[in-house]
Amino acid sequence: MCHVAPGGNFCWATFSGDTPPALLCLGAEIEIAGPQGLRRTPLSEFYVNDGIVRLRLAPNEIVTRVHLPEAAAGWRGSYQKLRVRGSIDYPLAGVAVALKMKSGRVEDARVAITALNPAPLLVKDADAQLIGMAPNEEIAERIGELAARTAKPLTTSALTPEYRREMVRVFAKRAVMACVN
Repeated sequence: MCHVAPGGNFCWATFSGDTPPALLCLGAEIEIAGPQGLRRTPLSEFYVNDGIVRLRLAPNEIVTRVHLPEAAAGWRGSYQKLRVRGSIDYPLAGVAVALKMKSGRVEDARVAITALNPAPLLVKDADAQLIGMAPNEEIAERIGELAARTAKPLTTSALTPEYRREMVRVFAKRAVMACVN
């Protein structure tokens, strides 16, 4: 049963973590140990976008390691976070952007959000908007719009869903520009 949005078969309890969106952008894999031994899975397949289930992890398993692919070397990244307090605090909205640049143009790109949905999520089609481009304010604005459309914030904090969605747009734009400069 979902306490955030009662009455449905799906739980909208918000995932709030800073590290997973950055790791998603870098193509991380995790190692899981259990009675059957070790297994490795992409982080993008580990989280379930449901606040009750959350993880693809059996009760008798534990995450033992995070692996970053060699291909993650040389990427530029930025993480932007909305929080109530300026110091240590969980995110109310977070956006990670990672770009692989060559000669001022994007070779590869990923954008991920957190604290807005039941799981951290990669923003679909963000790479298509960036690859081959020399990022500028207009392109960064488009990425912000994509990220904001992916965000599904509910009233779960002191800030309104509308404000949090708008900040996702702003933070995605800032993060893209931070990777370029």
